[in-house]
Amino acid sequence: MINRKEVIEESLPILSIAAAISILSGVFLGKNEELLRALPGILIIVPSFMSVNGNISSVVSSRLSSALHMGLVKPHFRRSKVLGQTIHSMLIVSVIAFLVLGIAAAAVNILFGAETGTFMIFPIITLTAGLITVLILMFGSIFTSYLVYRHGIDPDNVVVPILTTAGDFVGITMLLLITAVVI
Repeated sequence: MINRKEVIEESLPILSIAAAISILSGVFLGKNEELLRALPGILIIVPSFMSVNGNISSVVSSRLSSALHMGLVKPHFRRSKVLGQTIHSMLIVSVIAFLVLGIAAAAVNILFGAETGTFMIFPIITLTAGLITVLILMFGSIFTSYLVYRHGIDPDNVVVPILTTAGDFVGITMLLLITAVVI
């Protein structure tokens, strides 16, 4: 049976911090207006890019949390078949999702009158920024899940909000950084 009080006590501080970091991510995005004007098609990418990052990190942390609760994985930094399979499958999903997102953004950008020479820029940006972000978030998920589990806290109550928020900040940062490098 779910102890509502425990869930609220474990989640509320994390959700408060997450809200503040999400606001900072939006401010950071807004402060890079010049870069966004240089390649306006990036704005097409941002919502989906953030969603994919959040979804992938949530899947990793949820699977890891379940594996910890079932005893399939111990909270130690050692190789694990379950964890290895999860990371491998999430990397495959990431590559496909970010390539599709980049191609779709490029197509929409061209439909709205951008130069066709910019077509390959979007898949390169989304794939590079996405994979870097996903790798950071996956290792963050593993580290955070192990850490909170060792302290008797349910990773399901803490890790997903932390990673979703970290994913917003890391994702925006990587997206803007890779965009600045590519253009």
